[in-house]
Amino acid sequence: MKIEEAIENLYSVFSKYSTSNMHYCDCGCIDEDDVKKLASKKLRELEEDDFSSYHGSALYTWGETEHYKHFLPRVFEVHNQKKSKGLIGLYEITAKLEYAKWESWDEKEIEAIRKFILADWNCFIGSANSDIAIDDLEYYSYFFEPRDLLNLWDLSKNENRLKNFVIFFYYNGTDLINKGLKLKDKVYEKEIKDFLNQNGLLIDLEKEFFRTDEVDKEYAEKVSVVSQMIERENGRQQ
Repeated sequence: MKIEEAIENLYSVFSKYSTSNMHYCDCGCIDEDDVKKLASKKLRELEEDDFSSYHGSALYTWGETEHYKHFLPRVFEVHNQKKSKGLIGLYEITAKLEYAKWESWDEKEIEAIRKFILADWNCFIGSANSDIAIDDLEYYSYFFEPRDLLNLWDLSKNENRLKNFVIFFYYNGTDLINKGLKLKDKVYEKEIKDFLNQNGLLIDLEKEFFRTDEVDKEYAEKVSVVSQMIERENGRQQ
C-alpha cells in the first residue's frame, strides 16, 4: 500500500471517533492556550505545534483512548511528513499505543496502523537524506520483525535507498558486522548478513562511486569505505 493510501485508510478507519466529552486536568498542568490550539483547526489541518502538547498528556491527563484514536491519523500523517525529524517520533507514538493497549483494539484499527507503518518505513528508506539510525530500526521493529524491514530495503530500487544505506552503514557498519544488529535485548546477526548479501550490492556500490566521484567527493569516499567493509566481510564468510 502506498503511503497516501495508508494515510487515507487511517482516516477512514478511525473516522468514527471524535473529541466529544474530551476532558483535561484543570489543576493548571495543561495550558489553556494549548487547549485552544488543539481545537483551533479541523483535524487534517492541525500542525505538530497544535497537538504536541496534547500528545504529551494524552491518555494521562488529557482525554481518553477514543479521543486519542480521533487524533491518531493526523499524528501519523505529520510524523510521515517530518520523516522522523519532528517533535513526535515513533518512540513517543508507540509509548502511547502501548499505554492504550492498541493490540487489543478492533482488528481493522490494528491492521490500519500496521499498513501505515509499513508504508511509512518504505517511504522513509526511499526518501532523500533520511538519516536512518539504529534507533529508527528499533522503533519500526516494535511493529514488524527486523527481517521484514530489511527485506523491504531493496537497494536497487532507487538512488535514495542506496544512499541512505551507504550513510547508515558508514556510521554503523563496524558494529553491525562485529556484533550484529542489537535491538532492545535481542541481537540479529543473520538478518544483517542476509541484508549484506543482496544480489549485486557490490556492483551497485561500484556504480554509485563512479557516478558521484566527480560531483560529491565526500559521499563517494563513504561509498568506497562501505564497499571495502562489505568486501572484507564477504571474504571472511567464504
